[in-house]
Amino acid sequence: MAIDDRRRSDRRALQVSSWRGNPQIAVLSPAPKQAVLGADAVLAEIDQLRARGIGQVLTSALHQAELDPFLANGFTEHERLHLLRHDMNGLPGALPVRCRRARRRDQSPVLDIDGRAFDHFWALDRRGLSEALRATPVSRFQVSTTGRRGAITGYAITGRAADRGYLQRLAVDPNHHRCGIGQSLVTDALRWLHAAGVRDAVVNTQEANTGAFLLYVACGFVPEPVGLTVLTLDL
Repeated sequence: MAIDDRRRSDRRALQVSSWRGNPQIAVLSPAPKQAVLGADAVLAEIDQLRARGIGQVLTSALHQAELDPFLANGFTEHERLHLLRHDMNGLPGALPVRCRRARRRDQSPVLDIDGRAFDHFWALDRRGLSEALRATPVSRFQVSTTGRRGAITGYAITGRAADRGYLQRLAVDPNHHRCGIGQSLVTDALRWLHAAGVRDAVVNTQEANTGAFLLYVACGFVPEPVGLTVLTLDL
């Protein structure tokens, strides 16, 4: 059975889930609105995971202030991410590519694009797509289309919680790069957030993904001084 205690009502400092439904890989995430996490709490969770036969542990994308309890327990860096913020001023101009609301039947082509746009580690399956849609209280799932038949060329999932916006996921078909698709999806997301009264929006992307980074900057996002880090531990 996959590990997933993120909906438990207790006050644990760490939430545990499986990575993409893989029962051998666990993900540790600091629980929201909890006190400062200590190394002992991380160690206790590791011991429980090891006893359950888990082979590898990953962390969610952590801020710099969250790293120490994990590093003290032997975690090492898996990947660094840029963190960018938009103050909702100076929104991008007109959308050069048509966007519409995603439908249930769009999931398969969306996941196909996602799998070709990202490497295996970051690519989503149906469970991951569902989790991205449920990560915030309110979300928007849009696809871009082109051609007479309206073939899907990209998609974006945007979320909001109170007055904070999140560009949760953006993927463009590699065969349709440099056609304004990414700009259209980002613009659509920012306009939706702005209309809802969001004060600022954030997005992260792999440091190696130069194309995505430049797109976000071109759309008005500003890099934060310090990014995010995903850590890993082999059990």
